[in-house]
Amino acid sequence: MAKQKNIITEFRNYPLRVEFPILLLTGNQWWISDVPSANLHFHNCLEIGLCHEGEGTLIIQKESRHFSAGDITIIARNIPHTTYSAPGTQSLWTYLFVDPQELLDPLTGGYAKQTSELLRKINSAFLIPAGHSPSVSFYFNQICYSIQEKPSNHHLKVRSDFLSLLIDAVNFLPKQEAAPETLDSASTLSIVPALEYIKQNYMTTFSMDYLAELCGLSPTHFRRIFNLAMGRSPLEYLNTVRINKACYLLRSTENSILNISEDVGFHSISSFNRYFSRMIGMSPREYRCCDSQDERLQKSKIMKFNGWMEAER
Repeated sequence: MAKQKNIITEFRNYPLRVEFPILLLTGNQWWISDVPSANLHFHNCLEIGLCHEGEGTLIIQKESRHFSAGDITIIARNIPHTTYSAPGTQSLWTYLFVDPQELLDPLTGGYAKQTSELLRKINSAFLIPAGHSPSVSFYFNQICYSIQEKPSNHHLKVRSDFLSLLIDAVNFLPKQEAAPETLDSASTLSIVPALEYIKQNYMTTFSMDYLAELCGLSPTHFRRIFNLAMGRSPLEYLNTVRINKACYLLRSTENSILNISEDVGFHSISSFNRYFSRMIGMSPREYRCCDSQDERLQKSKIMKFNGWMEAER
């Protein structure tokens, strides 16, 4: 009997700007081919896609769904999926990658409970067929316009339009069969509890063995699966998260580099400087002195290779 081929689920990370955590991917580089990917993948953030032209297949975990022009897909982080076009064709897409909690916090501080409930409901994957929710399409296009054209107060407009999009998408959700929220613990996605814990507790001290325990895995098996899914060890990933947060603090506060290193979880300034320089390509002081955010992003090397910045061929 032939040995069953292992299916690898790939992690795709998008390093969103902490102060405005939404990324627009659009243009002619986003024609999706008709070649099915050998692997499913999942993201570190919410993905919202709009199909402009063409049709094809969206696979969410083990379920296949047909898509066509005008459809909108909403896929929460950590849900494995892939997309490919109908045979002999290509489909054109625009994508938004978002950290909903961080994007909405400045807008909904007084409505934290309601926002949390909204985000809990959207923690799934579903497809909205063309014409079934015109308001979701409208807000999606408004967000894309604001990000590209940057009208006055565009950050505020993007946040308010995104909140409206989520509210209307949730109203549509009961008509769909939501994807399971609990991921298959036998797959590489068994590391999701560790990813969630790191996201919330990166600034504290904890062992890699504790992360393995959270995932219900032996330390050796946990490290092997983590490396397979993330392309790096658990400790390297933790330090990447810490450095990413340090980048935000360096450009948004006047805190000393020493204080920032401690705030993100490093216990020695030498370790912080070493990891920062290796991941970013410059020292914390040089990063803070860069003339602009665009210059920082151009020079930064942090996890760029993980996220697709154009369609897979």
